[in-house]
Amino acid sequence: MRKLFILLSILLLFLTCCRQKEVKNIQIPTKELSRIESIENKLKKAYPDFILGIKDNQLIWTDSTTMIFDDKILTKSHDSLLNFPDIEDQFFYEYPSDPNYMDILSLNYDPGRIRNDAFLKKMYGNTEEEVKENLVEIIWLPNSDSSKLLVTKINGIHNKLEQISQELDTLPDELKKFVIKPAGTFKWRVISGTNRLSAHSFGIAIDINVEYSNYWKWDIDSKKEFKYKNKIPLQIVNIFEKHGFIWGGKWYHYDTMHFEYRPELID
Repeated sequence: MRKLFILLSILLLFLTCCRQKEVKNIQIPTKELSRIESIENKLKKAYPDFILGIKDNQLIWTDSTTMIFDDKILTKSHDSLLNFPDIEDQFFYEYPSDPNYMDILSLNYDPGRIRNDAFLKKMYGNTEEEVKENLVEIIWLPNSDSSKLLVTKINGIHNKLEQISQELDTLPDELKKFVIKPAGTFKWRVISGTNRLSAHSFGIAIDINVEYSNYWKWDIDSKKEFKYKNKIPLQIVNIFEKHGFIWGGKWYHYDTMHFEYRPELID
């Protein structure tokens, strides 16, 4: 009887070990792997001086430091996505390239508003002083406006904005009016009503002429509702997007004066 008990105990231990081994060898679903690889390729292409890749749920930087890629929280509210995003969450909404972008602007569809502060601080500066060390002055629309703007030189953003400026400067006056008198670029600040840093804090964003712009908070009525509005021609938007800048006019919570450098989101 004792021998039988020992044999059963050994058998139970063997089966337990096998089961544990099976759990350890569970593979990440192919669909999830494909998404991770897609995001990895986008980040490496957008930021070759900074991003090496993604491995074992870690985003690997060229200086060998790492950050958690996915916090593994399966369900997040829109507010949680905005306030507590991981790096993977930045790709939660697909930025629309189709000119009929209005067809997918459903409730809270905000591609680009989700920003991981740690990711941006690592790239552009952890403090206001660190960001300022990499700011350079550019002349905006030298033949039409000549405003002096401060933008970061990291990722060659200053050069890209100068190229955008040159293209915009050749537009007819009926289009150029939307981009003269820009509202600003660099300013270290949080977004109004939140604790989140604005993209302007990193010198990677520009607001164009406020006179022809629309912003969702300006349009909220007594029922706390708003309806999408925009005056900015897509011809202007296309010039920015060509150089890696997304447009706030493609957000449900629209901000049509706003452009920021996020090339990893543009297909």
